[in-house]
Amino acid sequence: MDVGGNLTWRLGEQVDGLGWGDRTAFLVEDDAWTFRGVFEGAARVARGYRGAGLRPGDRVLLALPDSIEMVWCLLGAWQAGLVAVPVNVQMSREDLTRDIGTAEPALIVADPETAGWLDGAAPVPATGARALVAGEPDTEFTGGGEDPALALFTSGTTGAPKLCFYLHRDLGRPRGPQQAIRAGAVGLSVSRMYFLGGLGASLFTTLETGQVAVLSRPRATPAAALALIGRHGVTNLFAQPSFLARLLLEPGHAEVLGQLQQVVCAGEVLSARLREKLVPLLGKRLVNAYGATEIGGIAVGPPAVYDVPSAVGQPFADRQVRIVDGEGNPLPLGARGELHIRVPLATRGVARGSLGPRQEADVWWPTGDLASLDEDGVVHAHGRLDDVEVIGGQNVVPGEVERLLESHPRVLEAAVSAVRRTAGDTSLRAYVVASPANGDGEGPDTDALAAELVGLARDRLSWYKVPADVVWLDALPRNGNGKVLRRKLRAEGNQFA
Repeated sequence: MDVGGNLTWRLGEQVDGLGWGDRTAFLVEDDAWTFRGVFEGAARVARGYRGAGLRPGDRVLLALPDSIEMVWCLLGAWQAGLVAVPVNVQMSREDLTRDIGTAEPALIVADPETAGWLDGAAPVPATGARALVAGEPDTEFTGGGEDPALALFTSGTTGAPKLCFYLHRDLGRPRGPQQAIRAGAVGLSVSRMYFLGGLGASLFTTLETGQVAVLSRPRATPAAALALIGRHGVTNLFAQPSFLARLLLEPGHAEVLGQLQQVVCAGEVLSARLREKLVPLLGKRLVNAYGATEIGGIAVGPPAVYDVPSAVGQPFADRQVRIVDGEGNPLPLGARGELHIRVPLATRGVARGSLGPRQEADVWWPTGDLASLDEDGVVHAHGRLDDVEVIGGQNVVPGEVERLLESHPRVLEAAVSAVRRTAGDTSLRAYVVASPANGDGEGPDTDALAAELVGLARDRLSWYKVPADVVWLDALPRNGNGKVLRRKLRAEGNQFA
């Protein structure tokens, strides 16, 4: 059998060919794992899967933290011709039950610390990663090329998460800023491996470029991330903008960030205010990446080279882009509309794992993003079209209002959504997280600050864009990748009325 199309075989062959076998690939707490040890563990897990009765094409749900076990279970699944479905181990029992039902797995692999979550979740066999790795390494490779290898859940910001499938041929080749990483780099991703960006930054970048990846079993807090950067000499950081905003509140952040060669932010919009804080610290070492789970990377650029905060960067060479109106007609440069990307391959989300891959070749993909293009071909991101609120018959893009509110020095982050009032009318409500207390230890007078924010909006924006009131939160609701769950704000809005 020709195994050349198998993803694990291909990655292992490259590692062997470059002589990386005895070099460190992953650092997890106090343990260092070589590239050879990674593929040996994967081969043991592949045998464990087969011993558990799994057949090529079966789905295995990985309820594991970022760890060497997750790496083994991913590579082992691909070696055995299985479809790996990594999930967030910190989700609620309700959400885990939902994802298990959607994935329809033949086996669940759970971490001992989270195995209790599986009680009654689904009538699916479950095991631990250490039980799978107990046997001898398997030398057989099954599947490849056109066979599915991975299924990831969409973020669920606009509805129930769906599964996006990827084939062996689709995976394992980093692009954009990760292409510049060379052997000797040390990477840390605070985006976890159940997201495409986190999986690329931690696993594929390591196996393709020879970097050392630092993995954190618990989700890293900003303080923990700074400690890991300092302890392991991290050179490349991959994080969501909301995480970077909190990292800047930690003592000593400037010194630690100063040692980094590159910081890639992705997963959500880089706000103007955060950009103003990060660019003086990082300059061109800060890279803004823009993409989508269904089609991968779209555009990338260093914010330091652009004067306009909305600028992301130029699209990748194989990404033809256009801006269209509501009827699909192309719009001129500078006009705002929906961004469409022509891609060689797109994967649509499906409601059940048994439906399998749903891919389309050479398609103009509607991103659902409100964007524009300038004369240099730079993509400007302005927000989500499905976030647009209608107030007084007028369309309101929340991002415009949120950026203004976040420009206030006492605001850490803000979100706005429409609220149906008791009188039957609809107006905007602002949900605001205040900046930490002043040096005197006192927090803001929220009533006075709310009045300032409403006044600021009234002075700078059209009447229908002005929030009618402000609700104070400890943190905005976000999914695991840092995106604001605006639908949750909308659903819960009336309880504050």
